Amino acid sequence: EFYLRHIIYAPAKINKYAADGFPAISDAIVSGNSTEIEYQVAIATYFIRGALSTLKEFNNFFS
Repeated sequence: EFYLRHIIYAPAKINKYAADGFPAISDAIVSGNSTEIEYQVAIATYFIRGALSTLKEFNNFFS
C-alpha cells in the first residue's frame, strides 16, 4: 500500500482526492486504534518540534 510522507497536509487514506490536515492522525482516528493514534501524534509532534527548533535558530542568526 502506498503511503505519503507528508506530515501536515496530504490526502488521507479515506479520501485520496482531497488533502487533509495531519492525514496520518486522521487515518489513525478512523481506524480506532488508540496505539496507532498515539504513535502518529508522537511522529507529528517530533517533526513540528524539529521545524520549530530550526526556525528559532534561523531567527537567532539574524538577531
